[in-house]
Amino acid sequence: MLPMKTSELTAAAIADEFRTGVKSYGEKTRIHGVRVHCLPRLVDDRGFFQEIYRAKANHPGSEALAEFFRDVPVAQINFTIVNAENHIKGLHYHLKQQDVWYCPHPSKAKFVLYDVRKDSPTFGKTQIVVAGDGNDVLVHIPEGVAHGYRPLTNPCALLYIVTRTFDVEDPDEWRIAWDHPAVKDLWEVPNG
Repeated sequence: MLPMKTSELTAAAIADEFRTGVKSYGEKTRIHGVRVHCLPRLVDDRGFFQEIYRAKANHPGSEALAEFFRDVPVAQINFTIVNAENHIKGLHYHLKQQDVWYCPHPSKAKFVLYDVRKDSPTFGKTQIVVAGDGNDVLVHIPEGVAHGYRPLTNPCALLYIVTRTFDVEDPDEWRIAWDHPAVKDLWEVPNG
């Protein structure tokens, strides 16, 4: 039996006040040099295990994580928890340091990245990564890409690796207001 054909409408058949455009499911903006690596979980009846750093690949399946960190000299590993309601951490960028961010389960955060490098092919572009709560990703943030995050859980944990130890005499943290016109609308959690 052939399926019944349903009737089709055109946009003109919808009241003007409800014609706001078709939702986009296309590829999101990617900033030049930003890399996102999905981490596998080894799950069993006891819980799960997950590697978040690997210096070298020495067994099958470990190659991708080792490759992700190949050009990331680990200088310091930091851990932070935000437990203030409706707080935004950001934006800042570095001239001498790269970051790798990881939002561990069960935390969840919205990372906002903004390319401020004048000669970058993605200068002025933004990238959003929702991390944690099952989306187990490492996000590599190169020098000159401003970054911040909005916790989507409370509390919200962030583990991050940096390629330069913090130096109070030369902090290399350049600030951009969280409500800068290029990013102020990106912090919101969209409805619909």
